[in-house]
Amino acid sequence: MKKFAATVTLGALLIGGTSPTYAASLTEKQKKVQEQRQKNSSEQSKANSSIQSREQAISKEQQEINKLDAELQDVINDVAQKKAEIRATEEKIKKLQAQIKKYEAKMKKQEELMKDRMATMQKNGGSSVNWAEFIFGSKDFGDLITRMITAGTIQENDQQIFEEYEATKDKLAKAQAELKAERDSLVKQKEELEKRQKELDQKMKERAAKIKKLEAEKVKFESKLMSLKEMEDTLKAQEKAIQSEIEAQRRAEEEARRAAAAAAAAKKQQGSSSNSGSSATAAPVSSAPASGGMFQRPANGRFSQGWGPASGSNGYSFHNGLDIAGPVGTPIYAAQTGTVLRAGWGGAYGNHVMIAHVINGQVWTTVYAHMSSVSVSAGQRVTQGQNIGALGSTGNSTGPHLHFEIHRGGYSYSGTSAGSTVNPASFF
Repeated sequence: MKKFAATVTLGALLIGGTSPTYAASLTEKQKKVQEQRQKNSSEQSKANSSIQSREQAISKEQQEINKLDAELQDVINDVAQKKAEIRATEEKIKKLQAQIKKYEAKMKKQEELMKDRMATMQKNGGSSVNWAEFIFGSKDFGDLITRMITAGTIQENDQQIFEEYEATKDKLAKAQAELKAERDSLVKQKEELEKRQKELDQKMKERAAKIKKLEAEKVKFESKLMSLKEMEDTLKAQEKAIQSEIEAQRRAEEEARRAAAAAAAAKKQQGSSSNSGSSATAAPVSSAPASGGMFQRPANGRFSQGWGPASGSNGYSFHNGLDIAGPVGTPIYAAQTGTVLRAGWGGAYGNHVMIAHVINGQVWTTVYAHMSSVSVSAGQRVTQGQNIGALGSTGNSTGPHLHFEIHRGGYSYSGTSAGSTVNPASFF
């Protein structure tokens, strides 16, 4: 009983905290632990805030790079377009110069012929014509002929010769006027090109300085541009593809005409050799339903972004295409029959395909971007619905999708405006 009482007394002393020093020590430890926890929590909060702040700064820097790249891409495209225009003008000038030489040579021969005819006219019937008035009153030989035709002194049998000369003279004058206009246009085009080229050089320097600063700060960023050379190559390939498509359509139409003629001839021969009393009724031919639009939808999936104004956070303030999201590897099909002008890697598009189409005389261009794989090549002719590759997330892409563009006319990129693009959704 005494033993039990002693045990209870000891327990009461321990539980009842009869040791003030021990209790104070325990409270102090708990307080320090709590303070440490609060300190850690505060430091963690500061770290998280710092990370978020840095991420926002990086995001802002990336957006600035993207915005600069969009503006740059517009200038790069414009410079490439102006170079293409200059090449076209120079080519036109060469053709006009060759045409002018041809007219001049033709006029020289016609003048020799007319001089002979005029000498004969003067010898045989000159008494009725005041040659001195015509010769000394004319500014040049061409004016002499014009005055004589106007005065009705040219004999009827020589009228055609002189009229042909006048027609050649008129064509020469028009060609010379056109040549002058084209040369004036070329001067302006070169001035505009020089101005845009300086702007491009300045923006490229700004971009290089910005990227160098970010690299020094060890900031990770993504930025891919289609170079000026790539843009120029695309424009050249475009011209070639359009001509190839026109020629392919011409051949197809010719083959169709020949096939139709052969079928008609065979039918006629069969009809003449068959019994005149017998007749046959042709079975009606069924046709596939129309697709309902000029272009077919190029891939299955969800429309993740439409055509129109954009925030600029992804490197463009105008989204000039339609995005179709789906799993990597989803088949992509040609939206219309045409000739491939570009197939492979390039700039922000990553793996992409461009196809030139000519529909009722109107040129169209379709673009298929961010592909995981490409199964066609430049110069190849494809038919509507043909597989051209697979959906992916290459280039400037935030996730698996097909970026699809339709251009009325040739390809012309712009990250800040619609450019030559039209809303693809309105064509399906």
